Amino acid sequence: MGKYSCYGSDFLSYTIDNEKGKIAFFGIESSGRDRDKHASYNLMLPAYGGMFGAFKKSKPVSSEITDNNAFFKNANGSSANYIMVDEHTLNIRLDKVNKNDIFSTRFSIKTAPPTIWTKNEAKRLKSRNPLTIYKSKFELPLIIHFPDFGRIEITSNSSDVYCIEELQMSGDFVGLDLGYKNHSYNHNRIHALHYGSSFLTFKSNNPLEKVELTFKVLDECYPPFPYENDERYNGLKRNWLNCFAMNRELFDMGDNIYFHGTGHLAIHMKSDVLQMVDENDEQFKIIRRVYERQITRSFKQCQAYDGEVSVCYFNKEKKAGTGSCAADSTPGAIIGLTGIANWNLPLAKKLLPNAIKAADFILSLDTDEDGIFEIPYPGDYMGQPADKGHYCNWWDNFAFGHKDIYINYLCHRALRELSGLLEKVGKGEQAKKYRQQLEKFDKNFFDTFYNKETGLMAGWISRNGKVHDYGFTFAVSMGINEGLIPKDKGREMIKKLLDYMKKDGYGDLRFGIPGNVMPVAQEDTINWPCMSDWGRYENGGLNGMNGFHFLTAMYNVGLEKRADDILFAILNTYEKEMTHSGLMPGYCQSVDWRTKEGVSCGYNYLADNYYFLLSVYAGKCGMYHPAVVK
Repeated sequence: MGKYSCYGSDFLSYTIDNEKGKIAFFGIESSGRDRDKHASYNLMLPAYGGMFGAFKKSKPVSSEITDNNAFFKNANGSSANYIMVDEHTLNIRLDKVNKNDIFSTRFSIKTAPPTIWTKNEAKRLKSRNPLTIYKSKFELPLIIHFPDFGRIEITSNSSDVYCIEELQMSGDFVGLDLGYKNHSYNHNRIHALHYGSSFLTFKSNNPLEKVELTFKVLDECYPPFPYENDERYNGLKRNWLNCFAMNRELFDMGDNIYFHGTGHLAIHMKSDVLQMVDENDEQFKIIRRVYERQITRSFKQCQAYDGEVSVCYFNKEKKAGTGSCAADSTPGAIIGLTGIANWNLPLAKKLLPNAIKAADFILSLDTDEDGIFEIPYPGDYMGQPADKGHYCNWWDNFAFGHKDIYINYLCHRALRELSGLLEKVGKGEQAKKYRQQLEKFDKNFFDTFYNKETGLMAGWISRNGKVHDYGFTFAVSMGINEGLIPKDKGREMIKKLLDYMKKDGYGDLRFGIPGNVMPVAQEDTINWPCMSDWGRYENGGLNGMNGFHFLTAMYNVGLEKRADDILFAILNTYEKEMTHSGLMPGYCQSVDWRTKEGVSCGYNYLADNYYFLLSVYAGKCGMYHPAVVK
C-alpha cells in the first residue's frame, strides 16, 4: 500500500492520505465532461484537506484499502470509512465521534470561492479570530457551488448534524498594491480573501456514537431551453450558476462573496437571470428567496427620504438629496421588484409603495422637462468618488454624468415595467404619470443621444454640452432591446460597431464584447494605467456582461448568423477554459475582463461576467424576458 489511494470518475475525484486517514485531494465536475480539470485542481486547501476529528491528535493504527473503500481505525476504536458509492457519491462513515468536531475541511478560495445554499436560513455567528471575515451556521442538507466545477450536496443520516463555516483570510497576505492615487473604499482595505479559505466544521447538537456524511456531486443547474442537447451550449450549462455568489454577511447576492448586493448598481441583473429557471430544481427556489430578501432590504434599508435607492444609505440616516455614487441602483431596484412580481406577486405588491417612491425620485431627475433624465453629476471630468465631478454607473471607469444614456435606459425600463405592474394590480391611475413621462422620453430620446458625426448613440452629454461618444456598444444595443432605436437604424449601428471591432483586430470575440470600440480620452477615464489604457478593463477590454445586451440586440435586428458565431465562440471559451479566477487574485489579474489577446485585465471576480448567458434565452430562443420589448 502506498502513501495515497486515489478514487475517481468523470464526476468525482478524491485522494486519501493513507498515513493520516484524511482526504488530501478533492475535485468535482458536475457535467462529467472534463476529467482532466477536476482531476488537476484541488478544491481543498493543500496540506489540510478533509479530516475526521478523532484523527487530528492520533493517527490511524490500522487500515484496509480496496477499489472503492478506504477504512482507518485508531487505538481508541475511532474509525473512518471513505466509500465511493457510485460515480457521483462519496460516503463517509465515522465511529466514536466528537460532537464538536465530527469532520472538518478547508476549501481553497484561491482556486474557486464556494457559495453555500441551504433551504433553511443560515445564522450569522461571531468569531474571535481576527482573520475570520464571516462565520455562519448552516443546517443540512446544504449545497456547495464551486464556480467552473459544479456543485455538491452534503447530507447526514442524523438530523442533529450541522455545519459551521468560517470564511478566513490568510495572515500572510494583508493588502493590495493599488497605486498611491487609489484610495477608494474597499480598494485598499486590508483583506486577503484571494489567499484565504472556506473552513467547514461539521458538528452535532447531541452526542453521537456513529454518523454518516454523504458528498454527492449534483448535475449541472440551468433552465431548460430548446437546444440543450446541442454541445455548442455546454458553456452555458457549466456556468449558469456562476451568476450567483452569496455574500456571507447579509446572505444576499453581490458581485462576489465579499461584496453584498443590497442597493447595488447591478441589482437588476440577478432578477433578469432569475426569470429563467428550472422549476423542478430546488436550488432556484433557494436563490429566488435570497434575491427577494435582497430587494426587500434594498427598499427598506437603502432608500432615502426622497426615494433614491443606494448602498450608501444602508443602515444610515436616510437623508434626501445627498446624491448617490451609483444612480443606476434606483431604477435597478424597481426592475428587480417588477421581476420578482413574475414569481412572487404578493411580495411585489407589499413593496409597491417603495417602488413608487423610487419612481417619483426618477421623475424628479428630469430637470429641464424634456423627458430625459439628468444625473446630478456634470460629466465634465473624472474626479475622485467623493468629488461631485465623479460619477459611477456600472461603467465606473468613465466620467458618465448629466444626460447619461446607460442610466436613462434603466430608468425608461424601470418606469415601463412599473407602469405595467401597477396596471396589473388595478392601480392604473397611478401608472398614468409614468406613462406620460415615457411618451415624452420616447419622443425626444433619439434626437438627444444620436451623434450624426459617428452615426452611433452617444454615451453621455455633459452639463457643458459636450458629446462624449466612444462607440459604446451598450449605448446602441440597450436602445434596440428597449425599443427606443428603430430596428433598421439599429441594424446599421450594430454593423458599424462590428466593423470597428474587425478593423481593430478583435477577432471572433471569444472573450466577450467590448464596452467601447474607440479609445476613451484621458480626461474621461480614471488615471490608473493598468485599468485605463486602451484595450484594458472597461476601456476596450472584453467582458461577458455586455454580451447580453449586444448579442440580444443582434438577434433582435436579424443578424442571427453573426450573433451565433460570436455566441458560440464565447460559449466555447466558457466551456473549455477557467472563467472564474478566484476572489481578488489582484487587480488586472482576474479573467472577468480580458484584452482581445486574452490577457487578464479584470477588476476582481465579477459574477456579472456571466450575464451574457441570458442572451441564449432572450435573443436566440426568443423566450420572454422583461428587458426585451415585444
